[in-house]
Amino acid sequence: MATRKQLTLVTVAALAVIAMPATLSWTISNAYAGKALTAADTDADGTLDKAEVDNAAAATFDKLDTDKDGQLDKAEVGNRLGKAAFAAADPDHDNQLSKEEYIAAADKYFAAADTDHDGTVDTKELRNKAGRALNRLIN
Repeated sequence: MATRKQLTLVTVAALAVIAMPATLSWTISNAYAGKALTAADTDADGTLDKAEVDNAAAATFDKLDTDKDGQLDKAEVGNRLGKAAFAAADPDHDNQLSKEEYIAAADKYFAAADTDHDGTVDTKELRNKAGRALNRLIN
């Protein structure tokens, strides 16, 4: 029969294994948010403001517009926007996003990610759902 000490060790080990994916996920999410912030934070203040988001979204749009027609179709957007989010970002329903529409979508996620309403998004806010969506549009 197992001793109390052995059962305790097995329990502690099992709990550590269960907690590890959550810790690893947080670490990866934190690293990704930090990388995204650094890439777009042109004034190096540790936050993104609307102008920085707009500039990053415009640059990402230009990179994604592989056929250089000034529009992004669903294939060019890829997995950056889901089907419903793409439709919401396409108010004229032409199944393409202009640069203005793409930037407007980034601005929508920026506003939603800015949970403290200070006009900027920091690393913590980039880890929330809207912040992760914003990350996909600006990187």
